[in-house]
Amino acid sequence: MTVGNLQKELMKDISGIFEKDLFKDSLGKYGPLNIHAQNLPIREDEDAPDPVPYIIVRVLEGKVKGWVEAQEVQVMLILGCFDDDLNNNGHTTLLELIQKIEERFLKNPILSKQFMFLNDDQHPFEWALQEEESFPYFFGAISMSFRTATIRKEDKYT
Repeated sequence: MTVGNLQKELMKDISGIFEKDLFKDSLGKYGPLNIHAQNLPIREDEDAPDPVPYIIVRVLEGKVKGWVEAQEVQVMLILGCFDDDLNNNGHTTLLELIQKIEERFLKNPILSKQFMFLNDDQHPFEWALQEEESFPYFFGAISMSFRTATIRKEDKYT
């Protein structure tokens, strides 16, 4: 139940949410959503297509507040999509992605029987869309917090 496991399980869960959906890439082809840990992969070939569509599962920070309390981990999901339709409505794809992820965790806050999605005044589900124009690329982000198990003090030290 490490933070690394949280990241892997979140990637797997998000992949499952969108397993039947197809998204347009920068070459105009439709395919699955790419899920990456922490960052986009480095493109070795400059002629390689852009990595969209994607979600990056980025671990931001964690807090252990006491000896018996669970660790709280903040995660950011960075969303990128491509939509070259001249109506310039690519933000709707991002809103659909956000809605599906929000719905999944509000309906069931447990991830992989190990991690608890937190949603309260101190840990809100937050999201945002990019304000700057970047047609035909569109970007957004989601901030989420999870409770994970933490290391416990051994009895011989009490």
